[in-house]
Amino acid sequence: MKTLCISLLCFAAGAFAAGDEPITQEWLEKGPFQSIRVKPGQPPQLLLRFKRAGARFLSLRNGQEEKVSDYGETISVNFGENLSLTEHHGGLEFRPLPKPLDQNGWLIESQFDARSFGGGLVTRYGIVLIVGAPAAPELRFVEPEKGFDPKLPASDPTFQKVQSIVAATDPLSRHGLVGETANREVKAPFPTNVSALHFRWEKKGGASPDPLEVRWIAENVRGAEKNHLVATTKSEGDKREGEFSLKKPTAGFPAGQYRVEIWQSGKMIYSEKFEIKGE
Repeated sequence: MKTLCISLLCFAAGAFAAGDEPITQEWLEKGPFQSIRVKPGQPPQLLLRFKRAGARFLSLRNGQEEKVSDYGETISVNFGENLSLTEHHGGLEFRPLPKPLDQNGWLIESQFDARSFGGGLVTRYGIVLIVGAPAAPELRFVEPEKGFDPKLPASDPTFQKVQSIVAATDPLSRHGLVGETANREVKAPFPTNVSALHFRWEKKGGASPDPLEVRWIAENVRGAEKNHLVATTKSEGDKREGEFSLKKPTAGFPAGQYRVEIWQSGKMIYSEKFEIKGE
């Protein structure tokens, strides 16, 4: 009985009675994990911290064996990665959602095999998303609709549900920041003689029609207050794609640390830091 009670999923009486119950954050944190959280960044990461006592798991990342987990260890999962955790009686897998949602989260599948001691094979599913601005991302767990297809084709109601959540909280499907020079476009870090900076964007299907606002900010630039607002402008409300540009001052861009922020309906939805380097 001891072997059963330290297995991956045997953490509560009756945990296997209903395999159609969804995986939630609370359910996972009663089981193998001490905590599940998100690490801000570009892009953000999912952080899984194992309990200090319990089972240890064989970890496979993208099908490649890594190691056996340590008690209290924190591991990260990047967008697009597949993470599989297995032990004697069960397994837990984080699979990237179908494109383009693979850059927002994972389908979680758990299995517990109780057939060796008179039970059955129990499978559960859940979806975890990372939504919001990279500077302040948040976790969102989504319960699959009844009878959903784990392959999540575009016609599946669960896929459509997730797509709507992502579009509402993370409306940009494409974005890019480049600098313009006399001969070509360059990526950050930018030289001080770039003639202009361009932030190009496109909204996701189903995103809010509200206009976007750009804020160009001198974060740490000599001769200017920290986080000085350089310029701001808005897009037309009905535009689904466009470009925000910042032309160079007469004397060129001062060297230093900058960031560009994209706002919508009074909320920052994207932030990107960049550097302008002196010669």
